[in-house]
Amino acid sequence: MPYRNVVPTPRKQPLAWSLAATLTLVCSVPSWALEAPAKLQVPTLAYDDQQIILVWEKTADHADISDYRVYANGVLLGGSNANNDRVSPAKPYIDRFYEQDVAGFHHRIGIHSYTAQGLKPDTAYRFTVRSVGTDGKESADSPPVVQRTSKVAAVFDVRKYGAKGDGKSLDTLAIQNAIDACTPGCKVLLPRGTYKSGALYLKSNITLEIAEGATLLGSERAEDYPLAGYIQYPYSSTVRPASLINALPRDPRQHQSFENIRIVGKGTIDGNGWKRRADVVDERGQPLPFYLPSDNTRYQQDGILAKAQVEQAVARGMNVKDAYGQMRSSLITLRNVKNVFYGGFTVVNPAFHGIMNLETENVVLANTTHKTYDANNGDGIEFANSKGAMVFNNFFDTGDDCVNFAAGTGADAVQQKPQEDAWIFNNYFRKGHGMVVAGSHTGAWIQNILAEDNVSDGTDAGLRMKSTNFMGGGARNVIFRDSAIRNTLKQAFIFTLDYNDPNAKLDYQRSTIPGQFRDIRVADVSVENAQGKAIEVKGDSQHNAWHQGLVFERVRFSGPAKAQIDGLKDSLFDHVSFSEHGAANPWQITGSVGLTFTECSPHLRRTLIKVSAIYRGLPSRSK
Repeated sequence: MPYRNVVPTPRKQPLAWSLAATLTLVCSVPSWALEAPAKLQVPTLAYDDQQIILVWEKTADHADISDYRVYANGVLLGGSNANNDRVSPAKPYIDRFYEQDVAGFHHRIGIHSYTAQGLKPDTAYRFTVRSVGTDGKESADSPPVVQRTSKVAAVFDVRKYGAKGDGKSLDTLAIQNAIDACTPGCKVLLPRGTYKSGALYLKSNITLEIAEGATLLGSERAEDYPLAGYIQYPYSSTVRPASLINALPRDPRQHQSFENIRIVGKGTIDGNGWKRRADVVDERGQPLPFYLPSDNTRYQQDGILAKAQVEQAVARGMNVKDAYGQMRSSLITLRNVKNVFYGGFTVVNPAFHGIMNLETENVVLANTTHKTYDANNGDGIEFANSKGAMVFNNFFDTGDDCVNFAAGTGADAVQQKPQEDAWIFNNYFRKGHGMVVAGSHTGAWIQNILAEDNVSDGTDAGLRMKSTNFMGGGARNVIFRDSAIRNTLKQAFIFTLDYNDPNAKLDYQRSTIPGQFRDIRVADVSVENAQGKAIEVKGDSQHNAWHQGLVFERVRFSGPAKAQIDGLKDSLFDHVSFSEHGAANPWQITGSVGLTFTECSPHLRRTLIKVSAIYRGLPSRSK
């Protein structure tokens, strides 16, 4: 993980925030030589008996690196770009994005992962990686990593336990029997077919494989998902129903730990949550599902499983708002699991959220496809009060946030662990409320996130941070860099205390401390055609609720969007450019102090700098 130790960012100006920018090892090579990649590693459980996935951190100076070459036992396997053309569902969309960038406006990203395939079982391999310059020359080897493939796992085929796979019969019991019979290290296999099922419960040391041509289809009946599923936080009052796939204690108020769970395959997990409109055609000419966008007034005509579960809760005496906001099943919910790998499968049509990870440790999401647009609350993947996340090579087209981080609500969240240590890279974000999102549940702090080398076209927002005056905590030590964004529908970057969730249940004690976003660095990002705001900051300076320590460096905007800032202090905007405003001022700033602007275009009027940068402890640099 890039965020093992958070260290201050070395800067010429005396800015008092701590950011994790020293993320790479400096190799002892001549100053004129191309640097080798740093921290080559195998992500958690990212291997089996035939393949091993490798990732690495790019060097600090990577402008002249065009590719990376991977060697196994000294023999060249290939380059990361060509490899990702084969294994990453995001890569073809990233390539199409840059094909459309005929003006060369956008920041170019680097691909820093490789999937070594066709390996022998139970065999150790020694891997190294070399940087490749634009001139074709290679760097020295990276420090090596040695990884052994797993032994061939015992396979528990669900058909041998009575599963029909005909899309009509309910296969819950047969699949669960296969899971229960599975010995440590085994694989439960869903071969080609459509397996209708209610809630399934995984255990430790297991692989669930949904094979190519297989679909795990959620039952449309509410009674197939036990009501005793899970509670969101220890102080939450509502017990939510189980998801389609679970690693949870059967008693939601008891603690149970799990470890070493893999969910993989080239098949599909379908939540059967909503009816759908006609497919849309995406930017590559491929069909994408479009689920009916619903709410708590329209679920009866729009929903399938969502309708059944809300109606069941209302029949039991719950009001419609809470039933809709709390009693729909997600696709996957794992709690208290150490070491998780999700790989290869496609996610569609959840009744509620997509993949939820609660109080987990070391979770990897790689090479998956999320097609949940425009299912209400249809997030891609969520992490709450968890430590260690790696999200790479994924395609997101979602009905809510694509990658979301949460950390509890209100005053009681101070007793919880923070949400921390995440690395998000080489993903393609299409529809969704935000690419990378912190909040709105920020109570125990969301911290130490690196998002880099991502591409987005059509999300509502890029980096989205949302909280309230009574949520507490916030997000800090976040880097969002080396990425390209196009066609955001609302804001390219937003940091707000003015968030309202119409489905939220306020069953927690409000914090007396407002949420805060601080020590956030955005660097080397291109934004084209933002429809709303380029940068939006909403603090509450009248009640002494400030965001602070925001750094924007080398960020360029093309389009009509402006920056609207209120309630921000002690922050820097360096080489931030707006290309379609002429001499007009694109900065709308109120209620803010200590803002420094250097080499911004168009140049800020002197009066604006004087009014905004009045914090005497932060000297302005010359324009």
